[in-house]
Amino acid sequence: MGVVSIQILDCTLRDGGYINDWQFGTKAIRAILDKLDRANIDIIECGFLTGMVELPGSSLFQSIEQVNALLPKRRRNSMYVCMIAIGEKELHPSALAPYDGKGVEGIRLTFHKHEIKKAMEWAGMIMEKGYKVFMQPVGTVFYSDMELLNLVEQINLLHPYAFYIVDTLGSMYRNEVSHRFYLIDENMHPRIHIGFHAHNNLQLAFSNAQVLGKIQTKRTLILDASVYGMGRGAGNLPTELITQYIDRKIDSRYDVTMVMDIYDEYISAIRKEHEWGYTLPYHIAASSVCHPNYASYLINRQTLTMNDIKNIIQSIPKEYKVLYDQKLIEQLYSRYQSKKIDDSEAVSRIAQMIAGKTVLLLAPGKSLASKYEKIQSYIKSEDPFVIAVNFLDARYRTDACFVSNHKRLDGILGEMEGNKNTQLILTSNLPRVVRRCLTVDYDRYTNSDEMISDNAGLMLLKLLQRCGAGDIALAGFDGFHHRQNGNYYSEEWTLEVDPAAVHEKQKRIGRQLDHLAESMQITFITPSVYQKRQTDAGEAMP
Repeated sequence: MGVVSIQILDCTLRDGGYINDWQFGTKAIRAILDKLDRANIDIIECGFLTGMVELPGSSLFQSIEQVNALLPKRRRNSMYVCMIAIGEKELHPSALAPYDGKGVEGIRLTFHKHEIKKAMEWAGMIMEKGYKVFMQPVGTVFYSDMELLNLVEQINLLHPYAFYIVDTLGSMYRNEVSHRFYLIDENMHPRIHIGFHAHNNLQLAFSNAQVLGKIQTKRTLILDASVYGMGRGAGNLPTELITQYIDRKIDSRYDVTMVMDIYDEYISAIRKEHEWGYTLPYHIAASSVCHPNYASYLINRQTLTMNDIKNIIQSIPKEYKVLYDQKLIEQLYSRYQSKKIDDSEAVSRIAQMIAGKTVLLLAPGKSLASKYEKIQSYIKSEDPFVIAVNFLDARYRTDACFVSNHKRLDGILGEMEGNKNTQLILTSNLPRVVRRCLTVDYDRYTNSDEMISDNAGLMLLKLLQRCGAGDIALAGFDGFHHRQNGNYYSEEWTLEVDPAAVHEKQKRIGRQLDHLAESMQITFITPSVYQKRQTDAGEAMP
């Protein structure tokens, strides 16, 4: 190896905090810091320094003193640092206590291209207080060679402890990483360390770290990592992988079992509640060199195919790619789904089908299986017009199937093969796949609440309202649960559920149901979280 020194910086408590809102708990923070130190990790990032948030037990801190109180009391092996992110709950350098020679020793300062001047000023103020400064330009891939050289020139004048290549979007291949490294290495003062912060959108974090480790240079290389790659989106370079690699291939100096203990005791429980790691949508986001939160938003809609997600992400304007814009992705999603049509003929046909009948809507909640006999008894006694919502099940007589979800369409078409008795009703955002389907206007049946705008059950109820339906019975409309396996009766539809969003989503759906109930009679024949709002068909909540 040509590198004189490779150091590992663990950022679990800071970058990993995006996963659990930094709520590790004081006991866990102390233990993680202690174990990383015992594992001989060179640099440990304790969390964010912020002047805007105060959350007890979190790795968001309002002062250096709060952090120092959590550090191991024994003789320590590691350097401890914190991050100040310009523009993200930042703490002004004037609020920092001077370095006391004992606790947190370094400050990592992240900044965007338009914040360079401010970053240089802040870095100077932090260095005057005695701290080592790590300069981290967000989205290094968006700097041209000339822009990067101009920044390096300013870094040489500042002379911080380290300057970083930050692969914010996880989009850089080995030649792109090594090109930037050579450019910086040839032009930056030799005593300034070079750092590399990778994201794993293309599963290249580990290999890119190895590529940098093989480059001939006399300066120190710092590689950022987190336990089990914990971090938003596709996550980061896993600490246990890179430390084991260095131990086996370069120099045995880390206790990897201690890192794995951290996963076993603290991170594995978080992993059961929250998802991170490589996925195809994150791959698509990185391939299009844009912020992974765009992919997260589209994944959470749970209505799109991979090709849909790719098409939407590729439509993001270049100037919006590096910084996530919630309003923009909402607009692009709505625009992509919007295909206005005149559906008056389809509405007339549906109105004829349901005329004089109660309509029974079947949704794929777990009660569809647990209350099977009750539902069948209802169908036999009432002879309703039965419409399944975004699924089909051969065990139930189904007069029509309403589909608004592109992800579910192929499976439903497979179920319909040879079934000539079920009328397919598609919303206009979907391709017309069979001749005997009815297509209704997608836009007309969505609502203005972005969070639940295209909820399939609500869309179908609005369609039936327009078709003149008076009596509606619902089965399988159980509502969302915090545990993903509590939502659907079939495991093939199991989806990740964000616990923080569940309660709000259900409140909003409930309000929409209240509004619809003003013009139609809605009853539940299976238990539902929405049941208390509407007329109960005789089944009390368990």
